[in-house]
Amino acid sequence: MRERAFHLFGRAMTRFDPGRVEAWVELGLTMTQLRVLFLLRAEVGASAGAMAEALKVAPSTLTRIVDRLVRQGLVQRETDDGDRRLVRHYLSASGASTVEELARRGRARMDEVMDRLSAPQLERLVSALEDLTAALDAQEADEFSRVEA
Repeated sequence: MRERAFHLFGRAMTRFDPGRVEAWVELGLTMTQLRVLFLLRAEVGASAGAMAEALKVAPSTLTRIVDRLVRQGLVQRETDDGDRRLVRHYLSASGASTVEELARRGRARMDEVMDRLSAPQLERLVSALEDLTAALDAQEADEFSRVEA
């Protein structure tokens, strides 16, 4: 059963990705750059250290990624008013509209797919995704507590 779950999950993700990849290619963005943009949408004003930790990359790697996004006009850096040593990162207007467009395209594609599911099928999908999310949350909590110990 586990192998079937791996197979189906992988197949679903692979089939969903071409639409997203097409949008990324049009924008000339890498997967990691996109992760930074979506992170900044969720964590407005994040520090480099917090972003590097969340993305599980080295701080120097994150700096190079953000440098490119700043040059592209998608991200802005600002020093923190309370601590001049701390630099905060924000989506620029262009970055925010880019993220919104990508989210809109992804949502539109998933809406089309979910329109093909009956109400009972959608209920089963929601239940399964809730179970998967709970398992992911538990796994992350376990990993965090091992790191903290």
